[in-house]
Amino acid sequence: MSAKAWLQLFRAPNLFTVPGDPLAGFLIATGGILDARVVPAVVASMCLYSAGLAMNDVIDYREDLAERPSRPLPSGAISRTAALTAILGLCVAGIATVHAGLGPRAAVMGVALLLTIWLYNFTTKRLPIVGPLTMGTCRGLSILLGAVAGIGPDLRWLNVGLALPDSLSFLVPYFYFQSHSMGSWYFNKAILAGFASMLYIAAVTNLARHETKPVIPKFAKMLPLAAIFAGYLIVKLFTGRILMDPSPTLWLVAVVLCIIQTGDVLKQPAQMLPRSIGGYIRLLLVMQAALCVMPDNVGGGFPKTPASLLCAFGLLAMVPLSAWAGRKFYAS
Repeated sequence: MSAKAWLQLFRAPNLFTVPGDPLAGFLIATGGILDARVVPAVVASMCLYSAGLAMNDVIDYREDLAERPSRPLPSGAISRTAALTAILGLCVAGIATVHAGLGPRAAVMGVALLLTIWLYNFTTKRLPIVGPLTMGTCRGLSILLGAVAGIGPDLRWLNVGLALPDSLSFLVPYFYFQSHSMGSWYFNKAILAGFASMLYIAAVTNLARHETKPVIPKFAKMLPLAAIFAGYLIVKLFTGRILMDPSPTLWLVAVVLCIIQTGDVLKQPAQMLPRSIGGYIRLLLVMQAALCVMPDNVGGGFPKTPASLLCAFGLLAMVPLSAWAGRKFYAS
């Protein structure tokens, strides 16, 4: 079992796009502040995403024997027993990390993400509309995992609530909510950011469903472009003017790149679709960079916080790295 086989199993080009989801959610929830709480969220997201990819190949083993015999499992490069062991270990590691590092509330979000991954792979994957939406929800929940990590507990109000008599203990959630009036606003922004990402990944997943078919419907080819433009409209609700604010500007760059990608897909034969799917997934890095600079606790849209700008630049720097990996491994 070579390292190359494992990188193929885990779709190496896609792994570059995983940390950006919880990172963006965290920055949105904190108003652009970055600290160590983001690390468990990123690690957990990486573990659960990788487990989901391996799970997908285990479930598709018989189908891949006929349609994708070069994949790691049907080719024998990785045994199914090893893949199952890796899946179990990654799931346990992901939930344990988020629970140990962020507490039970974040662990609940991690479990929700894991259950959605299982739901997709075992139940909804082959359903025309529900399947892609379930996959998109996984990406949205990954953003929310970062957002939950960013909100964190406010011990001042929590201590007040715990000091109440038992008869008034039901007020604890009220005090907790009151302490998060601003955090709740940020979290609502994170929910909408997750929804924008969900729409796009659902559209790309729907397109990927046709990668082994001789004909691809034109509607499926156009849907990712429609979804990413809908995401632009969502981001624009919370940001400033184009060119004056980097967030909508970056997202608009993603829209333009998606137009180019869509033009290529409309001209390419169906057998070229797996490579194109990799291009669509790489656009997530630009979208995540746009989300990282969406919050602003400085005031006025620009300048953004140094942390948010640094994270955005880091994600953009991963685009060529993901493209390089995409020349060696399929992303779909």
